[in-house]
Amino acid sequence: MKLAPKLFAFEEYTAMSDKAVADGMWRNDKRVFLPGMGWYNDWYLKMKAGFLSPHYQRDWAGKRPPIEIVCPNGDLWCIDRKSSNGDGWQVTGEWPNITCAPSIIAGDYHGFLRIGEFTPDLDGKTWPIPNITADYGPKP
Repeated sequence: MKLAPKLFAFEEYTAMSDKAVADGMWRNDKRVFLPGMGWYNDWYLKMKAGFLSPHYQRDWAGKRPPIEIVCPNGDLWCIDRKSSNGDGWQVTGEWPNITCAPSIIAGDYHGFLRIGEFTPDLDGKTWPIPNITADYGPKP
């Protein structure tokens, strides 16, 4: 599964979240934020010291805000934060052709993001993608 061609600005993500709530959905509703979508998440810059990875601090701080991505299972993952078991991920490349190492565990997804494409889950799991229209809001 490939990353979406467009990386949203934080303001675009916020507008989409607000529209989802106005339409009676959750702020990060999986019917709106589909696998492969991503956005800059500026508010991570305000988190306490040690939240963002040393890799981000060394390679990307001052160049771009942290990036959040929707994984194949619909879970959100910040590629620039520390991981639960280490210093986080080394991120190379520019959107949408980014690579992150080591492997990703986000909820029940375990795999890799290589050159802008998520690998299949290492345990063979799959997830349905919600059936939505171009405008996900309520119909008149």
